[in-house]
Amino acid sequence: MGVVDVPKVEAFCSAVARRLGVGGGVQEDDAGRTASTFRLNEAEVYELLDLVGLAHGPAAFLATDAEKESRLAWADAAAALTDDDGRLLLKIVGRDILHKSDIGGVRLLRVDPSETPAQLLQHADALRATVTEAADDARIEGVLACGYVAHSANQPGQELLLSLRHDPAFGPVVVVGLGGTLTEWYGHGTGGRSRLIFPARTIDAAAVAAALRAHPLLSMVCQPSRLYDEAPVDVEQISGLVLGLAALGNAFHGGSATRWNLEEIELNPVVASVGRLVALDGVGLVGAQKWAASRRPLNKIVPLLAPHSAVVLGVSAKGHNPGRIILDNLRKSAGIARDRLYVVHQKEAVIDTVPCFPAVSDLPEKCDLAVVAIPAEGALTAIRELVENDRAESIILIPGGFAEAGQNTLAAAIEDVLAAGHEAPGGGPIMVGGNCLGIVSRDQYNTFFLPEYKLPFRPGRGPNLALVSQSGAYLVTFASNYDGIIYPKTSISFGNQMDLTVADFLEHFVGDEDVDVIACYVEGFRPGDGVRFLAMAREAARRHKRVVIFKAGKTALGAQAAASHTASLAGDYDVARAALQSVGVTVAETLDEFEDLIKTFTLLAGKPISGRRAGIISNAGFECSTVMDQLGTLELATFDAPAQAEIDAALPGFAHRTNPIDCTPMTGTDAFARSTRAILNCPDVDVAIISAVPVTPALDNLEPDRDGRHRENLYADGSQPKRLIEIMQAAPKPGVVVIDSGSIYDPMATMIERAGIPVFRKIDRAAKALAALCAAP
Repeated sequence: MGVVDVPKVEAFCSAVARRLGVGGGVQEDDAGRTASTFRLNEAEVYELLDLVGLAHGPAAFLATDAEKESRLAWADAAAALTDDDGRLLLKIVGRDILHKSDIGGVRLLRVDPSETPAQLLQHADALRATVTEAADDARIEGVLACGYVAHSANQPGQELLLSLRHDPAFGPVVVVGLGGTLTEWYGHGTGGRSRLIFPARTIDAAAVAAALRAHPLLSMVCQPSRLYDEAPVDVEQISGLVLGLAALGNAFHGGSATRWNLEEIELNPVVASVGRLVALDGVGLVGAQKWAASRRPLNKIVPLLAPHSAVVLGVSAKGHNPGRIILDNLRKSAGIARDRLYVVHQKEAVIDTVPCFPAVSDLPEKCDLAVVAIPAEGALTAIRELVENDRAESIILIPGGFAEAGQNTLAAAIEDVLAAGHEAPGGGPIMVGGNCLGIVSRDQYNTFFLPEYKLPFRPGRGPNLALVSQSGAYLVTFASNYDGIIYPKTSISFGNQMDLTVADFLEHFVGDEDVDVIACYVEGFRPGDGVRFLAMAREAARRHKRVVIFKAGKTALGAQAAASHTASLAGDYDVARAALQSVGVTVAETLDEFEDLIKTFTLLAGKPISGRRAGIISNAGFECSTVMDQLGTLELATFDAPAQAEIDAALPGFAHRTNPIDCTPMTGTDAFARSTRAILNCPDVDVAIISAVPVTPALDNLEPDRDGRHRENLYADGSQPKRLIEIMQAAPKPGVVVIDSGSIYDPMATMIERAGIPVFRKIDRAAKALAALCAAP
């Protein structure tokens, strides 16, 4: 399919809207849809397909209110659709009738050549009467006569579902799945694996064809199998339909200049008939809601993350409320000058040596940062004063109680105030939050309302990491778990995204030369913001930066508006994952995997990746067996002669010497270290997994024992962790360590990770993280 004729499709949508008495406003109805949203019935879907050159079964529509002349013309057209056996399908049409067959709305006729137009019209009228009797509230719009298309219903490889869907965040996607009446059954039975999702903006014909051929179920439609000596249809036919729907979606979406959006077009089933694809049914949804244009002055993220002056609103003069704790943390911050830190307080002149001013308008300067720790009901006034008096470049709104608590009106009012500031000269302040912990900016400042003795931020690696999280609590757990190991350049809790969004921060860090790993914990994207996120993620990949994301909320999106199977077949999480992966984002399925990826990408960022060949050593047979099943995209390296000779010389005779090496628990520290060096020096090894269950007395890896039960000392030169650190730091290639044992080996793990080497407590997690590292960003 070529270029979409946008004016024709626009005119079509407008004509349907006029017939239905639908306006073009953006008011929402009780179901949360825009008042200008309307469904397309089957006949209208076929009319739309005709406009864009996509094939469907032959059909003729008879409107319920058709005049005599139109009725007779329909009868002639219907008679012409009969096949050689006189078969003709009649279907009731009504955009609100969800399941035609359940109310007798589908009838297969055997039309005798002698039948008159009047008799065909009687069949149509009888069908309407049957449906009216079965469902008297059904809004019948007419009858559709359909030419009979020979196919094998409910047989694998014969029926597809093809759908264009407009995702609120990521825009148009095309879903291809097994179709027919068993669509949802296939979806449930395969755990959602009966379909493919293609983001329309990043679609590629070759990738579509390859994905179809590789899919264990959909491949039956487009290539020979035990069921079919010849493929039911060519893969190019399916790809062409997918690309056609994608082009349609790219022309009509929430960010386009068109008046209308194609929220959903579902064709089900699309059947294989005599080597060609034919759509036999369809539903659609058209809307007018558009994504709001972003006018936030993102250049102000610089003073937000590295402010030299700050003011805090909501500080208690007597108790340690969140505002007071934030003030205390800011007083200790290196980035904010002590004589440029202020408090807005109506009564006090000084709090904790920090000067106070009774109102925002009394502040002596425009601050780089304002932290608003006032409860939700007072936050609007505070933010309005900051904006109208031009007293801040950036704002962090700490408290919740807005949209997440049902206070949409209050949230909208704050957003309106900020938007007005963005339209004013200078752009007004940008804002993070509400419902957030704020920001910890390495070597700059800390606005978390947690005292230092509960959450210390001690030196660690990670100035190349930006951690951006919708959940402040997640940042707290990460900071605590990796205290002294990873200290990100910036940890941002962005909360409700009332102003700045996750895509805004991604855009900023893509341009930050010091950051090469951007990790995002996201619960939801604002409308259209997923599209911006994808664009910036694509740019990050171009600059060889890694973007890793954990997307919370994996439940399927309920069937909204269009009465289709697509919503249950491809939930919002599925769409997000497909869209993100299409531009090179690494999507973590669990929080454990998210943190495995963060530490691997962060700690090994300086080690060049030359390939996927892995060298592995362990002293446990179960690890050598397990890792073979978990290599994923990694390949097992073959050691060259010098490396193999060094390994043979180091290990005892009973050890298994080839990759993966099982050196057994009898191998001591020196032999294990020599073998590790040989693996990492081997030119045929790209990455290494170094694992030893540490409980064997042959290895020196425990803290000294005051009671003299052993002589091990992991802090002494020559200990197992010291030797591994020396070897792995010197190696020009990435390697990880596995320590699969209990808490008495935590000091060993901490020592190695503080040296910049990722440590895992299970070998399968190590292999999965290394495989992700080897995937080019």
